[in-house]
Amino acid sequence: MAVRRIVLRVVASLAAAAVAVAGFLFVHGDFQRWKDESALDGACDGLLDRDVVRDVLGPGAVDVENTERTDMGLVRCEVQIDGGGSADIRVLDTAYVGRDRLDSLYTGPPGEAALSVPVGQGWTGLFGARPKHVGDPFDTDEAEDVTVSLVLGCAGAGRTKGLSVTVETTLDKTLDDPANRPEFARIATSTAAKASTARRCGARLGQPVRSLGLPVNDYEYRPLGTADGTCSGINAGQGVSVAIETERGGAPYEMCRLADADLGMRYVLVARFGPYVQEEFADNQETDGEDVPSPDTPAHDRRPGDRTGWTTAKCSDGQALFTLQATDGRDSDEADETVSSSGLAYERAALSAFAERSAKAHGCSAPVRS
Repeated sequence: MAVRRIVLRVVASLAAAAVAVAGFLFVHGDFQRWKDESALDGACDGLLDRDVVRDVLGPGAVDVENTERTDMGLVRCEVQIDGGGSADIRVLDTAYVGRDRLDSLYTGPPGEAALSVPVGQGWTGLFGARPKHVGDPFDTDEAEDVTVSLVLGCAGAGRTKGLSVTVETTLDKTLDDPANRPEFARIATSTAAKASTARRCGARLGQPVRSLGLPVNDYEYRPLGTADGTCSGINAGQGVSVAIETERGGAPYEMCRLADADLGMRYVLVARFGPYVQEEFADNQETDGEDVPSPDTPAHDRRPGDRTGWTTAKCSDGQALFTLQATDGRDSDEADETVSSSGLAYERAALSAFAERSAKAHGCSAPVRS
């Protein structure tokens, strides 16, 4: 009987220990879940959709770093999921655009080796990716560093007139698979929706993003005569015969690159809308240059020694700005003192064709003629 009592005591002790361990794990797991949910709910001033962030970045433990610059109209947070992805989210009141270069609007990856493409589907935005630089040939890390940036025009009764939502997401999913690309846009679109409501913006939102094109690399050139996107309508001439372009798709920032038959870059044309124009003018005021776009000069033909030619158009959200910069394979700050009159005439025609089609696609007035 003594042996039986001892066995029963041991069994009872083990059962009690198991219950205690189970209880601890339940309470600990519940606490961790509460902690993670609280961190996500408080991230970026409460502008994130917790469920979407979880779906995109993964189920692991959450680490959040919040940064607010109320003096610059900026809310920013970084979310890292243990064993999962990460996201750097910025929500900017566009009234503050141009006041701080650290928080500039997104135009593309560093160095613009690849052109960002429109988000489309009713959104005014850009989709781009940082080029991979793999130093170790045996490195199999497939993590993609992708940015989606959206611009919202507000129609509500609040003070906010516009918002920019930019999300840089890192996931272990390749962009080469079209099914993966929409995942990189979900945090941006859900944050845009919450920010519009929270700031009483009343913005017209786009549809759920079902598909996205790949950013356009500089080797994806085509004969200029076949261009049907941002380079459409520009004639070949003056040695220019090749185009590198994207679709338009309502993007707030468009680019067309023109090259010669040997793929030497000759001209870069850019269309800016909304806050992107505001930022460009603010930047140019800092440089105090006479040959850069200014709100006081609606159009300017490039002359020998100038860097840029430009024109503008009136849009529902303000002014649009269209620029042409000659490169000739040299540093962009190097002015061309020897350009011919025929070359300048070609530039004017190219800029005019580019601006007219871009303005029309965005519902703006005809561009100003210099």
